[in-house]
Amino acid sequence: KYSRAFKQQLAKLAQHESSLELSRKFDVPSSLIRYWASVFQIHGLNSFVHANSPYDSSFKFKALKTMQANNWSLGHCSAYFDLSSPGILFQWQTLYSREGISRLTPKKKGRPRMKHSSSELKPSEQMTEKELREELEYLRAENAVLKKLAALAQAKKKKAKKRP
Repeated sequence: KYSRAFKQQLAKLAQHESSLELSRKFDVPSSLIRYWASVFQIHGLNSFVHANSPYDSSFKFKALKTMQANNWSLGHCSAYFDLSSPGILFQWQTLYSREGISRLTPKKKGRPRMKHSSSELKPSEQMTEKELREELEYLRAENAVLKKLAALAQAKKKKAKKRP
């Protein structure tokens, strides 16, 4: 939502001005400005560089273990690992406590690909009688739909010709 340069600019200003003043001035939540200031304090000019790909499970586990070992807060730990927000670390912590390390692996997003059924790939000689009947029923239904579609298109053309 905010550019890297903007975050660095506000983080630098937060060293001299209060986060509340900056919040009013730039219309950004003061908690976010304080978080950006802590990230900038730790990483300097190399801050706010986030990987485009999802974090792998080993990185997530390392962040959680470091937070636990050093007794760090979510905010400090996420600033230390230069995460976009402490909320990400909280989600990892919740998933890990519920389901263990296996849940930290990134999941593929989006709709899964459709798999072709094995009956479509079999030649008719190798199909059982039940499979042949199912395919016949499917083809008959498909044929009926196509006929109905053609009839509707023809009726629409006739109706269009009658109007002028």
